[in-house]
Amino acid sequence: MAAVKTLKKALRKELAGRLKLVTSEVTQKESKIVTEKLLGSNEYRNSKSVSVYISMDGEINTREVIRNIFDTQKACYVPRFMGSATMTMVKLNSWEDFLSLPVNNWNIPEPPADQVREDALDKQGLDLIIVPGVGFDVAGNRIGHGRGYYDRYMQQCEEWAANNNRQPPKTVALALREQIVEVGRIPLEPTDRKPDVILTPDEEIRAK
Repeated sequence: MAAVKTLKKALRKELAGRLKLVTSEVTQKESKIVTEKLLGSNEYRNSKSVSVYISMDGEINTREVIRNIFDTQKACYVPRFMGSATMTMVKLNSWEDFLSLPVNNWNIPEPPADQVREDALDKQGLDLIIVPGVGFDVAGNRIGHGRGYYDRYMQQCEEWAANNNRQPPKTVALALREQIVEVGRIPLEPTDRKPDVILTPDEEIRAK
């Protein structure tokens, strides 16, 4: 297992180097294409309660996704990190609420820990989780930033759905071209979870 973690660390470093070379113009262009694919997907159109990551450099920009969630009157939830192991999804109340969020240590807007906000799993649960990642392959595998937040959260949502007689949320990942690697390059662990769908500027990858 230690060897797998070492290989993952090396791949993350390689991908970080690749993504630093992607210009803001390319990121903007690819984000527009992928956002249009997401907003037109059945997974998104059929959802009423959506969690979405707030993007940073080297990721598909989710700003227009967040705006559309409010425009279409869906419920919008974003990550809040509680220590090194726990992530919850808490509700944003409006576009203005999103714009007012302070930034965290990673320079990403995040609801402060001391703010009282509705948790997605306190009430209706989620229909859709929009998932970030560092890298993906065409077999549907994903490598994240190494803390396991989303793998654990997807598992938690499945358990919540089973206990509440609900369908588990759909999971859709968004990827830039430079985040796609050859099959076999992503080291896998038993706790790794595949998103249901990965959307890239070129294709729609469905988990097998």
